[in-house]
This record gives sequence, C-alpha cells and structure tokens, in this order.
Amino acid sequence: MAGRSPADLTVLLESTPPGRQIWLRGAGRSLYPLLRSGDSVRVLRCESEELARGDVALVRVGRRLVAHVVTSTEPVVTASLLGVQDPTGVVLGRITALRRGRWMLPLPRLIRPTLFLGHRLLAQVWSRPKGREALRGLRDFTVSGWSRPLRRRWLGQLEIRLLRAEDLDALLVFAGERLLVPSGFLRMQLLRRWSREDPEGAAVGAFDQRGRMCGFAWLDNYREEGLALDGLWVRSLVVAPRARRMGVAYQIICCLVEAARAQGADRLFADIDDDNVASLRTFRRAGFRSSTPELTQRVNEEWKVAGGVKPLVVLERTLI
Repeated sequence: MAGRSPADLTVLLESTPPGRQIWLRGAGRSLYPLLRSGDSVRVLRCESEELARGDVALVRVGRRLVAHVVTSTEPVVTASLLGVQDPTGVVLGRITALRRGRWMLPLPRLIRPTLFLGHRLLAQVWSRPKGREALRGLRDFTVSGWSRPLRRRWLGQLEIRLLRAEDLDALLVFAGERLLVPSGFLRMQLLRRWSREDPEGAAVGAFDQRGRMCGFAWLDNYREEGLALDGLWVRSLVVAPRARRMGVAYQIICCLVEAARAQGADRLFADIDDDNVASLRTFRRAGFRSSTPELTQRVNEEWKVAGGVKPLVVLERTLI
C-alpha cells in the first residue's frame, strides 16, 4: 500500500469494521525514531473513547496521517515522541505493532506507561536548546568520517542512476522521510514526465544493495511553481545521513548534468541556501560557478514572493 495517498488510506480504514486490524504504510516518520518512512503499522480500528494515555493512535491531521502518542483523552490529544503536539485530528485507530522488513515490534497496552514516560523524557530534552544540540551532535557523530567504512559495508555497492517508473514506491518512501515535496507531485512527475523516452527534466536516485533509496535530486524548470525563471534547475538534492560523506551528492549532480546535456540544454542552474556550505562546495566541485548578480537578485525576489525566507546563492554550469 506504499503508493496510496493518505486520502485513500483513510477511506480504506473507515471501511474496516471496528475491532478489525489492518497493516498499512503511510504514517511516514511521525513516530521517529521508533517509526521510519517505509515502515508498516498494524492498526486496530477503534473509536477515540477506547484510547488511553500512552497508546499510539493513528490520526488524520489535515491531509496527513500521523502515528503519535496519546497524551490526554478528554479530548484526545496526541504528540510526537519529541513532544510536538498535533492539531485536532480524526482518530482512525490504535497502532498495535510496527514492522520494518522482517523485524516486528508489538505495542501491547501493557507498555503504555513506558511509551508515555519515554515521550515525556524526550520532550523535556528536546525542549531545551542544549538538549537539542546534544541530540543533533549525537546524530552528526554517527555519520562522521569515522563511521564511513562501517556504513560503506552496511550499504554495499551504491547504484546511482536515472529513476524509472518501477522506482515509484522507493521514491515515495524516501520522500516521506526526507523531502518537503508532496508525494502526489512526485508521483505525477515520475509517471508522466521523467520516465518517458523523451523526458522533459529528469530524476536521479542513489540505491543501496537492498534497493533502498538513500539519495535523490531532480532536474526541471520552475513552471509548476509559477516562478518567472527560465532554464533547467537542479532541485531537492538530499542524501540520507547513512550515505553522507561518500560522494553520493557529487555523483547525483554529475548524472543530472549528463541528463541535461542529453536533452540539449546549454546551461544548468541551481539555487542553494547561502548557509548550506557543504552543498555549495559539492556543486562547485561539479563545475558550477556563481551566476550573475542580476539572476541571483531575480531568483531571490521570486522566492520571496512565493514565501521563501532564506537568502539563496545561484550557481550555473555551461554544458556546451
């Protein structure tokens, strides 16, 4: 069910009789770090009155499905393990198990106190600036240079290539975990445009030996966003932490450069947050140079009107 939208999953759950259980994917990484995108959850259909503090509830919040800890029952209030409270949503059921590949973790009601206390502890740590800094430092330490040999062995030989229609599920899983781009937009682009024999634009993914996507970027114009910017642009370059410091971003950019050249483009552009030093360094290594002050100003003005808040550096590469 990885390719189904939250609306489809909601209809499926609402048609399931109370007391029945169903496995599905679509809650993203809402219970992170316990739940990751691509994981499956087993949902017991029930009403909000049947939930207790410490349960994990599946709730529809707007267009999203989230699996969060119940922190209060009158009315039902849910929050992430890191303490981010949800807006009021529609309760669809209670999560009774998580599954990642062959690994399954039951969530019996017996562990409600443990989950609730874990949520309170993590929320308190995350609410303090020093606590957030410590957790982020721990995350960065695990993907630093010392761990690269171990991660290389774990990931195996990486394959970096243009995406095909059969990569849709892997793309949607990665998007739910790492990207802000709506999954429906990515689905439409891959099925309608990027996988054609004569594509307009392209998408590139990095895959580990198990077929899991660990890096992604796409190449397209800005017409979909209504921005008055010409040419092809490198978009949404993201590498999962487990694959960082391995040259993945550089290889993805090079693959997109070749795709743009094959489509007859004479120039390729990229707009990058001015504080993203690592990304700027990688693009420059791939042959990109600073664009004109006029184009840089226009790009920043266009994104400001569209709601952007960060200053952008505009780079370009000549392909002829």
